[in-house]
Amino acid sequence: MDELHSTPQEKEDEDSLSPAIRSAVAELRAKYPAQAVPVLKWNDNYVAVPLAVDVELPGRGPVGGVDIRKREPLLLLFPIRSFPYLAPRVYSDRRDFSKAFPHLNPTGPKLPASLCLHRGSIDAWFAEHTVSDLVERARGWLRDAARNRLIPEGDAFEPTRSPDTSGTFVYPPEVFIAKAAGLRAAQGGTAGSALVAYDLLDDESKAEIGEKEYTVRQAAFVTDDTLEAHQVIAGLLNEFAEKPEYKGQFQRRLFGLLLWTPETDVCSRYFGELPETLGDLEVWAEELGFQLRAALTSYLANGLQLFSGVPIVLAVRRPQQVLGRTSDVELLNFLILAGGDHWPKDGAWDPAARVRFADHRTPLTPEFAREISALPADRVAEPTVVFGAGALGSKVASHLARSGSVALKIADNAKIAPHNLVRHALGGRTVGKSKAEALKDELVGLYPGQGDLPIEAKNTSALSRLRNPAFFDGYANLVDMTASNIVFNGLRDAALPDTLRVHRAEIAHRGMLGLLSIEGTGRNPRIDDLQALIYDSAMEDDAVAAWLEEVRSTRDDRVGSGGLEDIQVGLSCSSATMRLADEVVSFHAAAVTRRLRPYLAKGGPARTEGLVNLSFLGEEGDARASARPVKPTIVLGADYGWQIRIAAAVAEEMLGLMRRHSPSETGGILVGRVAATMKTIYVTRLVPAPPDSRGTPWVFERGTEKLPEALARIERRTGGLLTYVGEWHTHPAGGSDLSDTDKTAVIGLRSVLDRVDKPTLVTIVTPEEIRPHLFESTSPPVVIDPPRRRPGFMRVIFWRR
Repeated sequence: MDELHSTPQEKEDEDSLSPAIRSAVAELRAKYPAQAVPVLKWNDNYVAVPLAVDVELPGRGPVGGVDIRKREPLLLLFPIRSFPYLAPRVYSDRRDFSKAFPHLNPTGPKLPASLCLHRGSIDAWFAEHTVSDLVERARGWLRDAARNRLIPEGDAFEPTRSPDTSGTFVYPPEVFIAKAAGLRAAQGGTAGSALVAYDLLDDESKAEIGEKEYTVRQAAFVTDDTLEAHQVIAGLLNEFAEKPEYKGQFQRRLFGLLLWTPETDVCSRYFGELPETLGDLEVWAEELGFQLRAALTSYLANGLQLFSGVPIVLAVRRPQQVLGRTSDVELLNFLILAGGDHWPKDGAWDPAARVRFADHRTPLTPEFAREISALPADRVAEPTVVFGAGALGSKVASHLARSGSVALKIADNAKIAPHNLVRHALGGRTVGKSKAEALKDELVGLYPGQGDLPIEAKNTSALSRLRNPAFFDGYANLVDMTASNIVFNGLRDAALPDTLRVHRAEIAHRGMLGLLSIEGTGRNPRIDDLQALIYDSAMEDDAVAAWLEEVRSTRDDRVGSGGLEDIQVGLSCSSATMRLADEVVSFHAAAVTRRLRPYLAKGGPARTEGLVNLSFLGEEGDARASARPVKPTIVLGADYGWQIRIAAAVAEEMLGLMRRHSPSETGGILVGRVAATMKTIYVTRLVPAPPDSRGTPWVFERGTEKLPEALARIERRTGGLLTYVGEWHTHPAGGSDLSDTDKTAVIGLRSVLDRVDKPTLVTIVTPEEIRPHLFESTSPPVVIDPPRRRPGFMRVIFWRR
């Protein structure tokens, strides 16, 4: 057998090795008792264990005559300080082992062939396997190599991999591939090259993309017409980058090359060995069809070498799609290190200059972020205005931007205070800065090198912008996360563009509830309709009921029972007195964003309906969420400028009861909220006729059985926010005017309600319409006409409360 890589190596003192390595060696010796299985010195970081394995060859020998033998020597390199957390590296011990197989990690010319045994992390794989399993995997690799099955049928082409790279090139591969294809086509399908301008990133910029070593990021392609201008720009940038007063504002500029082969050249070679000097790279590249020598000669002639490093990208066309790409072109990245003694002299390159295989990073773009986030095209948010850059707003905006939805306009007039950092998306360096501006800078910073992102920041109050419809020009969505009642009222009343879709999100009940309201088409249902329905959900949802009851207790403690009608729904997380953990805000921000995505997108739900979404987070981490679609509200004008806003489900229920009881009349009471300052009544549910009610085709007498208990439960579950707001009854035969008997009932109702300055509402439901009749405490007395026959009247039976 030919000389092995392990032959000249000396034996290692096994007693000096870790117990883990000694145990692994003992396992191999037990598995292969016929072999000595020595432990040899390799270098300061590894010890070598040579081992021979038997390979199952095809009956007629290896396919294609490849040199895989019945007994193959392997070399296992154990990391001295990291085993067993890092797996041994497996090599062929044969010096003449071919490096033309797929699934080889590239190595230098004199180094052993490195077997790639796992498509992912071999260290992660080894964490659940033994060293004997690793040897069996290597034996399987050799078996598959002999059968020409290292690449499964139908699999993509295995790209060149190297565990040892130097430097990183940051560029969009699809752009480079398209550029090479376009220029090649323009040149009649011949080989060629293009100049690429790169930014040589400073330490802070490298940190932004997680790099520490030499890193360049593509800035532009350079043509003959723009070469001189780019050289001038490079000179200025390099001059400014050296000045302390401009630290971090400018990156140094250099030039590299992109090369491609002729259109007809398709390379099926696998590269298990890569060149390590410039001279070797030139020969290797020319063999593949690249005109590297000519391109480098022109590069020097134009005075383009500004620094020691020269980035070279070779576009190699493969016979099939490259694994992990959407193209059949593989991009190989090399860094020529032509500095110091290897700097070009007399217009010529030094062939001894070192060459290293470089890593590649695709720059983070909004499109790439959407791909990484598995966000379908129909979930990308249309341009969105965000009111409020506080704890919730900053996290929701961050979720959107991180997934590629970057068309954002953020409005907030507050500054970051130290206590904000406890639950804000921003960090300590932003204290004292405008919340909107700081959040914008953070989101723009997610996408280094892209200065044209459509993210705006306005250090302004949301209320002032609601008075300026032009502020929303070009935007499809508004998401209010201010947790402000003032903004809520302003948003409710604002004359917004018809094309703007309105959403509001907030956190309530000490962080246990997340509330999301999504308006329907034409702002119907509107946010105030949805708010009333959130209160109404307390009738079925214990978490909402507990919140409203707690709010009522707090309200009564502070101002006395019945002292306030309104409720502060959202928690303002800007206050230092607010006790709320960061993970609570993060949970609700995630729930809000998840539910919002389809509604912010152009291809999302039809939006004929609104939506109420509730997210719940318990003290012990238990969580749930519920979504309730809401049909458009029935909006009715009433006397004295009042407006009655009846939930669609309530209107449907009244009409259904009318049809069910027809030809007899039926009725009951209406439950909801009275917003006296707005002259608006919200009807969120009805109570059907009590059991002791009586209905005939001519009369409806509403009884009282169990009615006090039903109303008491409603008031208790909703914290007093929902209560009796009026009466309803049907006229199945038609006619929505008040009959004299109806008027008599109104007089009786007013005798009670006028004294507490509450409006009297009687709603008549007919097959043609729902008609409200409303009377204020200051309205003229109701006059009963002289007696006349009229079908249909209501008699109200009062009860004591």
